[in-house]
Amino acid sequence: MHLKSALLSLSLALPLTSAYHLAVTDQNSKTVRVFPRDAETWNKDAIYWSFKCDYDPWPWQKDIWGDLSEVKIRKTADRGLVALVATSGGMVGMVDIKSGQKSTTLRDVVWEAFAGDNPHSLERIPYLGAFVAASSDPGKLTLYVPTDGANNLDRIKRTYRYDVPKAHGVLWHKDNLWAIGEDYLYKYDVVGKGEDMQLKQVGKRIDLPVVKDKKGKKRARNGHDLSASYKYDDILLLTHTAEAYTYNTTSGEFESLKMGEKLKSLVQHSSGEYAWVRGVEKNHEMGQYVRFSDEKAAGKETTKRGWPNADFYKARIFDPGYE
Repeated sequence: MHLKSALLSLSLALPLTSAYHLAVTDQNSKTVRVFPRDAETWNKDAIYWSFKCDYDPWPWQKDIWGDLSEVKIRKTADRGLVALVATSGGMVGMVDIKSGQKSTTLRDVVWEAFAGDNPHSLERIPYLGAFVAASSDPGKLTLYVPTDGANNLDRIKRTYRYDVPKAHGVLWHKDNLWAIGEDYLYKYDVVGKGEDMQLKQVGKRIDLPVVKDKKGKKRARNGHDLSASYKYDDILLLTHTAEAYTYNTTSGEFESLKMGEKLKSLVQHSSGEYAWVRGVEKNHEMGQYVRFSDEKAAGKETTKRGWPNADFYKARIFDPGYE
């Protein structure tokens, strides 16, 4: 075999770990920014798409669009790609990702609601036009349903609230809604349509794994993040105060990833590569870098991207395709 052919075969066999984009929420700059994973520097020139969550409230107004918590990328039948955004200040919303428009602002929010109580996550129920927000203080899921067709964003109202103590994450995966909070993982069916739509819990709450400190004392199990693997159809990724795990939705088994504590977010690309944000690196609870590792050594950092004054909370793969 010629050297050129051998190199070509080798390149085709290697996983394309760098051929994807990541969306990060940065509370310092009040933005969601999307960067190529393989960009040498995540600077202004590397930005693929951005959402500026900036506002100028009156002194007596609540900080309703403040402190970006999470972003998810989803695909809709009528709008194409959208970003689902949650802010700890109280607001959740859906932002259009328009072709050819690199920068968006609050003017591009096509649906919004004041969920309140420190929202950390927002999800959309496919084909039914409903949204679910997870708020952590004291903990609830809020269901928003359409009253006049699945695509009429002007006719959506809040209907039900479901108690989930310290709810931090909500995720649609394989025809079910999943949520994570203090001590437990939850699974729901979506029943009914329109104004009659409700969430119905499937089985009992699922206990998050227990971690003990060196003295044998149980650590807190406050759920931080919930996402789906882009490589394995039946694997969810989750983090709580003390550790990160995979959860097999078929077998019901957890597996520790040995990544340590205070991971604010964790995702896995289809190549197997992990990307995560760890809190309390420098500035209070946020992280300054998105860190990467190989699948077989989940906690061993291979590289990182970010900047010293970033306040990253979540990092998400810019692709709705895991479903």
